[in-house]
Amino acid sequence: MRITALSAAAEHLKPARAADAYAGRESLSFVRLRVQTDQGLFGEGLTGRFLSAQVVALLNGEVAQAVTGQDPMAHEALRGMLLKRLNPRGATGPFVAALSALDLALWDIKGKALGLPVARLIGGARDSVPAYATAGMPAFTEAELVGACEAALTEGFVGVKLLVGTGRPITEDAARIRAVRRAIGDAPLMLDANCGFTVAEAKRLAALVADCDIAFFEEPVRDNDIAALVELRRSTPIPLASGQMMQSPSWFRDVLAAGALDILQPNAAFCGGITSMLRIMAMAEAHGVPVTGAGGFEAANLPAMAGHAHGGMLEVHGAHAALRDRFAHHPHAERGRILVAETPGLGFGLKP
Repeated sequence: MRITALSAAAEHLKPARAADAYAGRESLSFVRLRVQTDQGLFGEGLTGRFLSAQVVALLNGEVAQAVTGQDPMAHEALRGMLLKRLNPRGATGPFVAALSALDLALWDIKGKALGLPVARLIGGARDSVPAYATAGMPAFTEAELVGACEAALTEGFVGVKLLVGTGRPITEDAARIRAVRRAIGDAPLMLDANCGFTVAEAKRLAALVADCDIAFFEEPVRDNDIAALVELRRSTPIPLASGQMMQSPSWFRDVLAAGALDILQPNAAFCGGITSMLRIMAMAEAHGVPVTGAGGFEAANLPAMAGHAHGGMLEVHGAHAALRDRFAHHPHAERGRILVAETPGLGFGLKP
């Protein structure tokens, strides 16, 4: 079997109300990829959401030229060849995003060729993964915020996450967190600052809500700076989590070696695909650090989280509703868990 063509395109989706104030112009942009073979099999991959035009140009240009005519089942060989040819100095950015989409598509082909779900190929550790909902969007009033979180728990999600650090005063963020905690009782409650705080600001918010039983505080500081994460972790009992958009394996290695995080959050759509994600999960397992999904794209991350024994729960992001509508089929959620389908491959397909 040989690769005959790659076709990548960027889509810019109209955000739902929940996403209006979430991430600005690029809140719902993603890149889709289709890899065709000479045996009629094809694989689909995706990535997002930054620098999408550059990612598409790479996939349709230099990446396509390099992999056309190659064996799609030899994903390690293709990966090594691309790294040597297109990224010899280990840079991140558009190349790793393109590699993420390609790697997902190659795993999709492999699963289809062998007639098995990719989660089974990886190891089949479980047939479903618990899911939490990122329901607390910045555009919501406090009443809407509480209602969205209560609704998510009623739907069966195992917990809810709120966005903080989006321009409100820290005291107002703290008040909104307390309102949700009162409303949802003992259900898991997470926070996500999307790298929006300085260390001092993150410390202040953590101190104000330290008694709210926060399950984790995600991306609390700017640039995911490891030294800043270490300093914050020393100052608060709230578990810290990060990694959803980090692309360098060395960042994950260094953050684990520094003891900077309580939870690691690699995302296959950003970190270099399932192949990279499995390596990162193995490092986390060796350090005794749990792994939890973040950054959306739960359909792309499910095979690794379900297939690997160290997999954890996945995020279903409220701002990604328009993206989920672009799938012709994707993993089914039931009673707070995302189920691994018996469909060969990754288990999702995008609408034309």
